[in-house]
Amino acid sequence: MRERLTSDFGVYALSGLFSLVVFVVALAILARTLPGGLGVRRTGGLVVGYLLFVGVYTAAWYIYTGIDAREEV
Repeated sequence: MRERLTSDFGVYALSGLFSLVVFVVALAILARTLPGGLGVRRTGGLVVGYLLFVGVYTAAWYIYTGIDAREEV
């Protein structure tokens, strides 16, 4: 289990999970602290922005693993 978590895949997966937790906590905080709460438009914009981030993160992960697989060690 430790080997899986310390591999490149594990590091990327854990950091992705951490970013998801931070995003959800931030949404909860914003929903409680904003005077009007989070409307559909605000929430939609934040979710679309986060999904764009996750898409770029996944693309970078895929590219990095492809480059790493082609290099000789």
